Amino acid sequence: MSNIGRIIDDDGQVIGSIKEGDRILRKASVEHLKDTEIWSIEHFYKGNMDEVRKQLESLSVYEKAFLFCIVSYVGYEDCCIKFDNGNCIGFDDLVKLCRMGRTKTLNTINELIKKDIIYKGKNSKGLQYFINPWLFCRGKRIDVVLKTMFKNYRIKVRNGMKWSEL
Repeated sequence: MSNIGRIIDDDGQVIGSIKEGDRILRKASVEHLKDTEIWSIEHFYKGNMDEVRKQLESLSVYEKAFLFCIVSYVGYEDCCIKFDNGNCIGFDDLVKLCRMGRTKTLNTINELIKKDIIYKGKNSKGLQYFINPWLFCRGKRIDVVLKTMFKNYRIKVRNGMKWSEL
């Protein structure tokens, strides 16, 4: 008789079974977790470091500076660039944050839009800027609309495959 899916104690007795959705937690994992802490800091953003490194090769100094200025404003789940109070960051705000001047900021944004790193949208309150979640995001989930917004993005760590092809 097979023991697959059965939980057996040290004496060889069946004491239970693994059910759908159950996970096995190995002793080494438990030991490792004793040496770690869970941070409950909500102001962290995540960067896809492999993809970011690949992108850095093709970005200008201004594009890199712009991204560095805005990543701390990435919104949860929707990757919209906004203040902590939830208000979207507009063009004039971006000029102030990045300190590059209006023309340089506009040109930089347009270049990042061409590269599918930034998406510029509009809602009833005005312009909204989104960052590609393949590069930066916050939270554990992303809005599925982002895949449509960045559908033409060619994922560098996947040999240029379009996001829409996944």
